Amino acid sequence: MIEELVGRTFAIRNAAHLAHWRAKGAGSFAKHMALGDFYDDIIEKVDTIVEAYQGCYGELIGIVKLSAQDTKRDILASITEEYDWIMENRETIADNNTSIENMLDDLCATYEKVLYKLKFLA
Repeated sequence: MIEELVGRTFAIRNAAHLAHWRAKGAGSFAKHMALGDFYDDIIEKVDTIVEAYQGCYGELIGIVKLSAQDTKRDILASITEEYDWIMENRETIADNNTSIENMLDDLCATYEKVLYKLKFLA
């Protein structure tokens, strides 16, 4: 399950980066900045999660399948879907490790922050 988290995080990171570049119109600067912070932050957070996971379980993660995001889809909907997936699967991803669950909570906070900014500031 950790491999799926990594693949999904990389995909949403790329989608957010592309949406960051394409932001235009009213609220575009706020959207541009919010997405920039988001794609920078989630990679650092998932890196920390993977390193802790590997340290805890004493093995490297398996093969990560990188999936493509629909770059024409609304980025707010895509980020919301990924956030919901993490929330639904956080206990399985953490595999009963509370420190990893806490790191996942930190990752989710990054999603919540960008969702707030995209809904109310952009």
